[in-house]
Amino acid sequence: MSVMMIRYQVAEDGVEDVAGAVEAAFAALASRRPEGLRYSYYRAAGGTEFVAMLELDEGVENPLPGMGVAQELRATVAKWIVGEPPAPQTLDVLGSYAG
Repeated sequence: MSVMMIRYQVAEDGVEDVAGAVEAAFAALASRRPEGLRYSYYRAAGGTEFVAMLELDEGVENPLPGMGVAQELRATVAKWIVGEPPAPQTLDVLGSYAG
């Protein structure tokens, strides 16, 4: 299993644009329903920080780079980013529970 996290901040004026691009990406995923993918996106309550978590089952290729809405999300983030561009950080899974 591969797990990655991306964390970044955007300008206050860009929060709604980024949130809208996230919603569009998840709508496309919901219609496409790729197997072996767990993807979640968070926003700090009332803030400008976003965090994305991506889990791929062993042997599953990430479908996001080939999806137009995912590319639009990246472009929207790039437009509003504060500081350095976000880079995926690979995480080691120490424990996981789904009830």
